[in-house]
Amino acid sequence: MKKIVLALALILFPIANNIDACTSIIISGKYTADGRPIMWKHRDTSNENNKLVYITNGRYEYIAMVNVGEYETSDAWMGMNETGFCIMNTASYNLNTGDDDNGRYGEGGIMGRALKTCSSLREFEDFLKSLEKPTGLESNFGVIDAHGGAAYYEVGDSTITKIDANDKRIAPMGFIVMTNYSFNGNPDKGQGYSRFITASNLFYRAAMQGDLTVEFILRNAERNLVNGFTNTDLTDLAGTEREVKLLHFRDNITRKTSTSSAVFKGVAPGSDPAGTMMWAVGGWPAATAAYPVWLNDEHVLPDLLTAPRGQNSKMCDLALRMKSESMPVKKGHGQDYININKLWNKEGSGYLQWIRPLEDRIINLTKTISGKHQKTAPGSKQIKERYSEIDELLISTYKNNGYTF
Repeated sequence: MKKIVLALALILFPIANNIDACTSIIISGKYTADGRPIMWKHRDTSNENNKLVYITNGRYEYIAMVNVGEYETSDAWMGMNETGFCIMNTASYNLNTGDDDNGRYGEGGIMGRALKTCSSLREFEDFLKSLEKPTGLESNFGVIDAHGGAAYYEVGDSTITKIDANDKRIAPMGFIVMTNYSFNGNPDKGQGYSRFITASNLFYRAAMQGDLTVEFILRNAERNLVNGFTNTDLTDLAGTEREVKLLHFRDNITRKTSTSSAVFKGVAPGSDPAGTMMWAVGGWPAATAAYPVWLNDEHVLPDLLTAPRGQNSKMCDLALRMKSESMPVKKGHGQDYININKLWNKEGSGYLQWIRPLEDRIINLTKTISGKHQKTAPGSKQIKERYSEIDELLISTYKNNGYTF
């Protein structure tokens, strides 16, 4: 009977094996123009409602992207704390063998605890070693700190393997891409290979051109619609804005299950950790502009990206409405198809075609707050003024394109 129940579960819930389809990268500060490490996570999950929270009840204060709901003040799915410590993860599907001891620890709980208590890669390593085994974990945790640290940790039931972005033998071009398999796991059981190919090709070219930057990630990777296996870019197949043209939409970096994203810009060793910043994409990335976020004394967050406990953010709600419009088939496998002309079309009115220039304006505004490279931390007053200015820009731009918050 137990085997029958398990078989039925696999039939009824097949998406459980690939719903967490995140794509990520860590870039060593040794390979960036200003010496600051960069970390990016494009998140996929079944929980569509993501928002930012500001947590102040631990050893360290932190800002994190969380699922709206019961665990939004304890779990974190990517975030940064006041010491310049930043963390994210991608689910791995090839580290463990046999039955996992699920429930002992969860990835979100681990990251929430790490943000509260860790200030460096070394402290995070000690934290991981202190976990009771078997952990029930099967994840690639990405971490950067204010001391130049930049690494992934492949964490399984009873194993921890560090993949160091500062090690030229491992990352000769200065970066490491991770999707949904671990390098030290069984290659036949991993997932996310198509997205790994797409991201690796993108960042290899960026490294060759000396363009390992936040701007490159937002412009070229965050909403990328190329399939790594077929090399097909969905935007090449776009038609006119009034035409409904459905295309299969599943194995790209941006996909149906994408929910949020963040690019973390760390600080160079010896710099003020308060200069650490996060570019938060607080909703379905194909319909959401990135927003600059800093830690600050008054614990201010962008109004559009946060909300009271248990409530959804305005940005996420609007992005989900836009997502629903672009995926009009709600029955069966029709849910895996997108009307590409909503995202990109010959008239230039697709989501991506007006969100990207909007984002460019936000980037330019951000540079004015603390200099070209944001090397110093802005004060709370500056941050509030800039958030207000960006909010006005977002609200007006979305309204001009037919969408109101």
